[in-house]
Amino acid sequence: MMLDQQGEEHMTINRKRNVTYDRWPEFRPAVTAMIAKGTYERLARIHAAQKIEPDGLVRSQHRMHGAMFGPTGYRRFLPWHRAYLIAFERELRAIDSSLSLPYWDWDNDQGRMLGVENFFALSPARNPGLAPGVDAQSTEDRAWFSSEAQTQFYENYTGDYYPFTRSLEGRPHGGGHNWVGGDMSNPRISPNDIIFWMHHAAVDRIWAKWQTNNPGERAFLSGNDARLDPWGSEFTIDNIDDISKLGDDSYSYEDPV
Repeated sequence: MMLDQQGEEHMTINRKRNVTYDRWPEFRPAVTAMIAKGTYERLARIHAAQKIEPDGLVRSQHRMHGAMFGPTGYRRFLPWHRAYLIAFERELRAIDSSLSLPYWDWDNDQGRMLGVENFFALSPARNPGLAPGVDAQSTEDRAWFSSEAQTQFYENYTGDYYPFTRSLEGRPHGGGHNWVGGDMSNPRISPNDIIFWMHHAAVDRIWAKWQTNNPGERAFLSGNDARLDPWGSEFTIDNIDDISKLGDDSYSYEDPV
């Protein structure tokens, strides 16, 4: 429990790791209810939104990936997806207020995707261990994308925000998307798969850990770049920064063991 700036009490949401999460019998029906209401698809479409530049170039509307939008995208990657996770968790808790979003504990799960191994949400299927375009019968590129040493490196990294977020977006984040395959390997439609939200919660947990070791480091964005559209002024780089000061949306993470 915590107090906000007005002195009101709030219960901090605890996001547990998928390998110990005990609410799957309630979680899956709640997500199914989100799908039935159209809420899930509406959220997924946010990630897919694109815009056409004056020169005809088609780009991501919300500029939340460095691989697609350069330095601005790298700086927006972590806070934008934090806001996105909160938006998802709000809808989940609107179905069942006792639920929270579990995170994918990569290093203890080792690709089993426990809890959602046969639950894809809007995605038709997965192709685990294969990079996009690789023959499904091939044994190529099936290497697991994470390791305990890699995770601890990011958690304990002390240094500037930009190289941290750029590196994190690459190997563990991008590697996880490609390893799962199916819709997850397509940046536009990756939220169709329920593992997307759990994967990004794992990334967000690492960022939260990193923030405790680097309290002075920020994304250093301003103006429109600091507004985490499409949520207007509700979510900005500054007001999304501390997961313990988000009022009813405040949350913490269960550490991996």
